[in-house]
Amino acid sequence: MDLTITEKYALCMLKEKEKFYESELTPYLLTSMILEMMLDGSLEVVDKNIKLIDKIPKDNYNIQLYYAIKERKFAGILKKADISFRDIITLVCYSFSNKTMKSIIEPLKEKMIEDQLIHVEMKKALFGKKEIIVVNDDKFNCVVEEIRNEILEHDDLSDDIILLSLLLNATKFLKNIFTKYEKEKLDERLKEIQKSEISSKVKIAQEVIDDMSVVMAAVLFTTMNT
Repeated sequence: MDLTITEKYALCMLKEKEKFYESELTPYLLTSMILEMMLDGSLEVVDKNIKLIDKIPKDNYNIQLYYAIKERKFAGILKKADISFRDIITLVCYSFSNKTMKSIIEPLKEKMIEDQLIHVEMKKALFGKKEIIVVNDDKFNCVVEEIRNEILEHDDLSDDIILLSLLLNATKFLKNIFTKYEKEKLDERLKEIQKSEISSKVKIAQEVIDDMSVVMAAVLFTTMNT
């Protein structure tokens, strides 16, 4: 089965987070989609800006994000030729309305269900029912072994593996799948990976996410103390 980078990343993170709509996960899912589209030739990332190319993505979740950018559905962004990473991540993941976010994340969830990576269970909760995401452990283990094998055994890493490794490292997951005896090798590979062009794009997104997390934490603190 030919899984996308975003599917693999989401599968690993759902193993720990257990839900899509999680403040530490959704911004990185969006980053994965943006850079996945960059590798597929649907957009360019120049400095800190994103410029669409006239090539529609193939996966529905990326199509939704592509058209959300194209149609300028973000508050305050009218007819700018380029849109910054900050604008997209902030206005999709940190806006008061989650309508745009849901229109992008739900197709990803549907694709992962279709590809048998996850399934959804409904359990009784205090108020009605609660959706539970259950990860397919066999598929999860296959993705983990692919990552381990690529990093430990291959000198030349594909752009897909570089991006996936960077995303997993940014969200503190990557080192969990290596033994303590393998971590020296992992650290060496990460130093190589972090010199890549893709790494510079992930760092831009990570800076935005870190900044917005600080802002949201400050807002929450202020709200709780007023």
